[in-house]
Amino acid sequence: MTNLRPGVSGHWIPAGKNEKLPSPIVEEGAFRPAPLHEDVKLKHRTFQAASDAQEELGRLDEAAARLPNRDVLVRVTQLREASASLDLAGLFFSLSEIMAMDLPDADVETRVDPGVLRLRRADEDAVERILAGEPIGRTLLGRTARILADLPVLEPDDDAGLMNRIPWRAGDGWLGGPGPEDAYLLCVPPGPELRAGIAESVTWLDADSDLPLVARLALAHYQLTVLNPVAHSAHLARLLISLGCIQQKALRNPILAPSMWFSHANEEYRRQIRNVVSHGDFDSWVVFFADGVRELCTSQVELVYMLQDIGDKQLSKLNRRNDGITRLVNSLIGNPVFNIGLAMKLSGLSERHVRTIVTRLEQAKVVRRLDRNRWARKKNQQVVREVPDVVKAIGMFDHLPFRRDKSVFDKQP
Repeated sequence: MTNLRPGVSGHWIPAGKNEKLPSPIVEEGAFRPAPLHEDVKLKHRTFQAASDAQEELGRLDEAAARLPNRDVLVRVTQLREASASLDLAGLFFSLSEIMAMDLPDADVETRVDPGVLRLRRADEDAVERILAGEPIGRTLLGRTARILADLPVLEPDDDAGLMNRIPWRAGDGWLGGPGPEDAYLLCVPPGPELRAGIAESVTWLDADSDLPLVARLALAHYQLTVLNPVAHSAHLARLLISLGCIQQKALRNPILAPSMWFSHANEEYRRQIRNVVSHGDFDSWVVFFADGVRELCTSQVELVYMLQDIGDKQLSKLNRRNDGITRLVNSLIGNPVFNIGLAMKLSGLSERHVRTIVTRLEQAKVVRRLDRNRWARKKNQQVVREVPDVVKAIGMFDHLPFRRDKSVFDKQP
């Protein structure tokens, strides 16, 4: 390709006319980042920030063991990630709506796009693949991207096959939004340069590395974001963070919600991306990224602490307890919007037993029926209920920063 203009951290490609994007962005051209290298020069403070963030990941993984079942935190994290991811896309729904949308036979109909379910299915599939030992780059681009695009998943063969499996974007790619008038960077156009950039990135990401985990994830996230190869690149770049933590055994489960941080710090996030593009300042970017990981870990640890406290208080409201009540209360911590069918599935109890327990929980004001006046109603379907204390707790933690209470790690008497 001719007429390339060199830049500090990549090169610029002349862009054609595009009246939807800001004229300065079009005049600047499309940016093609330089390949990543293992010998990237980072300052001592940058390595320290990455090391501190990785230590917080270990604390989070340890804290998850305080809950009766780690799956509770996995489920709650999915909800927080979905909510924040929708916020980043300019779509705003209540947590109750997001939780209610996939309930079978529910008596309410939410406004949430069913595509959110496909997003969750893609994420769960990616986690399963990484736990099975598959490489992250090839999984994200050759499989997860196809699920998100609602395309058939093709079996992997070799590197050339990977390039053919990727559902490449067909038009201009840009960063910013939600509308094109808010774009702050035009990405490399479809074609040989984009394909070469992704081939380099996948090779780098799936190779062994001596870089600290958080620093490596920061660089990989930046590269995938800026290349923007597919329709759901932003989501894949965020998912990459959790997958990398699991692959390197910093976390045993997907219990980090990166979209929360990027939603909270969106303006600074954009400024940091542009700073790397314009000035090649990877140090500031990695420190910003590491700070976000630490904040997210603190958020999740505090959430564990609060959910544990809520469960204890809910059980204390019931005069008589048995194994069935304890099982159901603990299960609803991770599924605070439910109907009888879901409660039966979670607890393994009979319908009659579940209805009896739910009645007791309603009487104790632990659960309540959802206000159906807010949403469309369905006839002859199961009533949807919520655990308001849990829904409130999840929502409260959507706002950073959080208090730095490390008592969750104190030894138990």
